[in-house]
Amino acid sequence: MSAKSEPTTIYDLCIIGGGINGVGIAADAAGRGLSVVLCEQHDLGSATSWTSSKLIHGGLRYLEHYEFKLVKEALSEREILLNKAPHLIQPQQFILPHSRQLRPAWMIRAGLFLYDHLAKRSLLPASRSVNLHKTLSDATLQYQFNKGFIYSDCTVDDSRLVITNALAAAQNGATILPRWHCNGAFQLSDKNVWQIELTKVGGPGKRIILAKALVNATGPWAQSFIENKLAKPSPRIIRLVKGSHIVVRNSSNLKYAFILQNEDN
Repeated sequence: MSAKSEPTTIYDLCIIGGGINGVGIAADAAGRGLSVVLCEQHDLGSATSWTSSKLIHGGLRYLEHYEFKLVKEALSEREILLNKAPHLIQPQQFILPHSRQLRPAWMIRAGLFLYDHLAKRSLLPASRSVNLHKTLSDATLQYQFNKGFIYSDCTVDDSRLVITNALAAAQNGATILPRWHCNGAFQLSDKNVWQIELTKVGGPGKRIILAKALVNATGPWAQSFIENKLAKPSPRIIRLVKGSHIVVRNSSNLKYAFILQNEDN
């Protein structure tokens, strides 16, 4: 590389990955006055953040594993997002049918009580027990399911949430580079900065970025990014999980979503 093409700008932060985590970090960092550059090899939010559950939730099932701090933080963020982006995030009530074979009713009620009170909740209604035969006007569930619980979380337009954060980051001076692929990165010992090599996807362009800190926001590819792009051993082994949703025809009078109790975590 010639002297003329060597980068002169040293960013405070370089983020690899343009999903909700990457653009969220970019928006927060740029809002605090840091110089930020983000690159995403495809469109923003084109992977997990586009095929998500489209929920903003506190992680009810984590209470069963005593992850109280995690749930509290997630519930607090849910409240913040619901107040900041009501055009993207809407309240959604869920029905949890009770099955004696899985968990006792008192355990579910205790968990929902914690879910209601671990963090501030000003907009969403509290959970409650219901008689499903009286609550549901049609034969949505089999007759043996007569007891259930209603609780609240939120739905979100996930792709628009990604774009909104990317725009907020850009408005505060961040450089957002969709369709730029990271070929690799390494630390320059003499400057104590990262040098990141980028290639334009579908084009001949190349860029060298210098940054004081590097953020790996590549989601499911976090481990392979460390091993292949940084040529370092990963400090964590990534185990991928997948959630499946069953979509059914909407009932004429049904305003709830159903959550099925499952032993598979």
